[in-house]
Amino acid sequence: MAVPQSAVHTHTLRGDVMVQQKRFPLPEANIVETYQFGESKVHICDNYIAQTPEAIQKVLKNLHAKGWDIALKLREQGIEV
Repeated sequence: MAVPQSAVHTHTLRGDVMVQQKRFPLPEANIVETYQFGESKVHICDNYIAQTPEAIQKVLKNLHAKGWDIALKLREQGIEV
């Protein structure tokens, strides 16, 4: 006996689709190291490294803020950090 289906399956956009879209053109990468993790390939580029004290502080500030965002979300879920 066939099982009735009430809705037709359709594909919707997921979060990982946005990763494929470029928001702005990137400069040519200067790859200095390449690592293979399973089927993933990681390139290390030295021209994307913050080099001025101001740029370094901006990166550290952003990392600090994102870390706190993650910690607060985990606490809301009842996970101790």
